[in-house]
Amino acid sequence: MHRAGPATTGAASRFSASGSVSRRVSASGQGGKVGVRVPTRETGGRERGAGFDLARRAMASDAGRGDAPTDATYTVSAWRQTEDDPAPWERTLAATPEVTLVRGDDSSRDGASTFDASAYYSRLRTRRDGRALLTARELPSTQNLISDNAAHAPGSLIPGAVCVADAQVSGKGRGGNEWSSPPGCLMFSLLTRHREGRTLPFIQYIATMAAVDAIQEGADDALIAAGAKGHRKGTGTAVDAKIKWPNDLYSGGLKIGGVLCTSTYSDGGFDVVVGVGINLDNATPTTCVNDIVRKRLEKDGLRACFDEKTKLTRESLMAGFANRFEAMCAMLDECDSFDTLEGGYLRQWLHTDQEVTLEEDGEKKVRLVVKGITRTGYLLAIDASGEKYELHPDGNSLDFFKGLVRKKLPNR
Repeated sequence: MHRAGPATTGAASRFSASGSVSRRVSASGQGGKVGVRVPTRETGGRERGAGFDLARRAMASDAGRGDAPTDATYTVSAWRQTEDDPAPWERTLAATPEVTLVRGDDSSRDGASTFDASAYYSRLRTRRDGRALLTARELPSTQNLISDNAAHAPGSLIPGAVCVADAQVSGKGRGGNEWSSPPGCLMFSLLTRHREGRTLPFIQYIATMAAVDAIQEGADDALIAAGAKGHRKGTGTAVDAKIKWPNDLYSGGLKIGGVLCTSTYSDGGFDVVVGVGINLDNATPTTCVNDIVRKRLEKDGLRACFDEKTKLTRESLMAGFANRFEAMCAMLDECDSFDTLEGGYLRQWLHTDQEVTLEEDGEKKVRLVVKGITRTGYLLAIDASGEKYELHPDGNSLDFFKGLVRKKLPNR
């Protein structure tokens, strides 16, 4: 069945069905940069294994690999914004030979992406993430381009590289459903590094937080530009944009975007590819970010002010994402824990005090109330007597909340 989705990023999960990750190894079996990939289970105790199992299921749930036709070729513009990469258009992306890199500032080329690199860089505040920019009019999948080269052609992309496309043509969703991602969506994939396997599952949570923050920041700017009286910037409540656990973005009960993370292990750390898809401009058949902003302006009596100056753009939204993502990842690395970020995450998600009903043994129904997330990244819930449980996806249901199993937690 073919489905048109407003915001998806097609990619193959690097996690196998057993919850393993991919490791690049040399001929001697030690971590190296030889392009050989073998599955290996991340070790380090039950706590780490549980986190990886959640990451495998959540990260793989929202998109599958999109394969380009064998005779298709694609041109991608490479932009220089870092001294570490003086001529990125001279690189060869060996894992995606169908892609040719060209100089981004060559304005004479036909068929280039409409993404405005200058506008994007003017809002970017990062040290690394998002600095090395690739833009394309059309690709099978930005996630494939980044993840395939990170895994199979080490060194072809530098950490922080980001690829954005005007349209994607062959992403795949859960259950083998095919997705098209038309113009009007922000679709990009970012390559970053993470050193600690125990906190790896929280990268996707940070990505969803960064996406919501970017939307709220853009809405703040729109309200201020429109002259909204008494509006306070930075409250995170300008518009209705929330996280549906583990990796979706929702507004008014409708999906407006999603996040997909994949990873490969090499050289003592993880190459993580963060794919983001946000429906920016397509108001039908559901809703989109700019429609949400327009309705907020109407609510404040500022309908006439919704114009090109107040509309959110792909460039501002992607820069805002990168700014927040890099900052929050630095906090995760510094603290070696999600604890300092958890409060912000819970303010952005939909599920605090949500009641869930679990079916056990085919008939028995257990009612629990969601209170947060555990240290391994699963849902934390309590029953009527106050007993705490960790809720895991069963691995079979497309809706995570319809396929949960529980594990009792010790009282502390």
